[in-house]
Amino acid sequence: DNKEDKSFDNLGSLIESRLKESEQARLYDEKRGLRSYRNYRGIYGSDMAFRDSEKSRVFVKVTKTKVLAAYGQLIEVLFSQGKFPIGIFPTKVPSGVSEYAHIKPENMKNPRMEDIYGFDGDGRDMSPGATADSILNGLAEKYAEAGFEKGPAPDLKNMPQIEPAEEAAKNMEKLIHDQLEETHAISVMRHVLFEMCLLGTGILKGPFNYEKPEHKWQLNEKGERAYSPTKKLVPRVEAVSCWDLYPDPSAVSLDDAEYVVERHRMNRSQLRDLANRPFFDKDAIEASLYMGTQYEERYFEHDLYADNDPTYSEGRYEVLEYWGVLDAKMAKEIQLDIPEKTSDLDQVHINAWICGNEILRVVLNPFVPERLPYQVVPYEKNPYRFFGIGVAENMEDAQLLMNGHVRMAIDNLALAGNLIFEVDENM
Repeated sequence: DNKEDKSFDNLGSLIESRLKESEQARLYDEKRGLRSYRNYRGIYGSDMAFRDSEKSRVFVKVTKTKVLAAYGQLIEVLFSQGKFPIGIFPTKVPSGVSEYAHIKPENMKNPRMEDIYGFDGDGRDMSPGATADSILNGLAEKYAEAGFEKGPAPDLKNMPQIEPAEEAAKNMEKLIHDQLEETHAISVMRHVLFEMCLLGTGILKGPFNYEKPEHKWQLNEKGERAYSPTKKLVPRVEAVSCWDLYPDPSAVSLDDAEYVVERHRMNRSQLRDLANRPFFDKDAIEASLYMGTQYEERYFEHDLYADNDPTYSEGRYEVLEYWGVLDAKMAKEIQLDIPEKTSDLDQVHINAWICGNEILRVVLNPFVPERLPYQVVPYEKNPYRFFGIGVAENMEDAQLLMNGHVRMAIDNLALAGNLIFEVDENM
C-alpha cells in the first residue's frame, strides 16, 4: 500500500543520507589513500608541480619495495604452516567438558575396552537426538562405555588418561580449517593483508553461510555420464576494500560504530544473482535491472580503476549494504518482526540492501548477539581515526626526497656530461 511504500522510501533515504555523512567524514582518509596508491604505483598526481628547468619525470619506486617487503613478512609469519592462521585451544578452566578424565584399574577389566572406537554392526550406534555427557562433551561417542571418570589420574602408570577439552578443541580446529580451505579463505586473507600494508587498514567480512555447488557426474538412464551438482552449506569470508566501506563518522573503531555502509559495484549478472540468496526481493531486483545502470563514480575511482584511460566507462549498478541501527518506529512501519512491546524510542539492528529507489532486502541482524560482521585491522593504529596508517604513508617524505634528488641528478647529467656518481651498494 501507499503507507508501506512511503516507509520503504524513508528507509532508502535514511541509508543514503548516512552514506553521504560518512563520505564527508572520510574525505581526508580517501586523499591519504590516493597518495599512498600513487606512490606505490609510481604515478605523479595532478597536484605535482615541476619547475621549468626540470625535464625528467622519473619516479623511483622505493614505496613499492617497502610495501611488498612488509606484506611478504606478514605472509611468511601467518602462512608458514601452509594453512589458515587460526587455532582452537581450551581455556585454562574449560566449561562444559572436563580438562582431564581417567580410567580406574577395575574399569579396565571391561571387555568392551578392547575397542573403544567401535565398528560397523557392533550395536553401539548413537540414537537420534543423543547428547554428549558432562565429562566428554562431543567425544562421548568415541569413548562410549570406556569407563572414564572426571579428573586427572592418580597413577599415570596404571590408569589411562585423556584430555577431553584438548581433543575437542583439536577436532573443532580441524573442522574450521576444512571449511576455510573449501572457500579459498587464504586468498581472501592475502587481499586483506595487502590493503593493510598499502592503505593502512585491512577489512575482513563474515563469516556468512553460502550454498557452494559440489560438482558430481552420475550415470543417467541411458548409461551416459550426466552432470548432477549438489549444493552444500558452507561458511565463507570476504575481503572488503577500504574504498568501499563507509563507517559511522563519529566512530574511531568498529566497536563504537552505530552503522557501516558497504558500497558494491555490480554488473547485471551479479545483481541478478542476488535473487538466489535468502530474503532478497526478486521483484525489486527486476525493477532495478529494468531501470538500467545508475552507478555514480567517485572522484578517486578513475585513478584506481582506469589510470586516466579515456576509454574507461563504468556501466555498473550501485548497491548499498547497510548494517546498523534503525529506530523501532520505522522498523514497525516497514513491518519488521520485532517484539510488540518495543518502544518507538528503542533501536533495532538491521541489515538492508538498496539499489537506487528499490529496497532489495531488509531483515533483522541475524547475529546473536547483534554485531557488525566486519573485522577492521590497522597496520599502524591511529587512535583518533577509524582508518589506520600504512607503510606507503610512512614512506611519503622519503619517496618525495628520493624522486627530487634523482630528477635533479638526471637533469644535471643532461647539462654536464662529466658528473660522476659513486654508489656504496652496502648502504
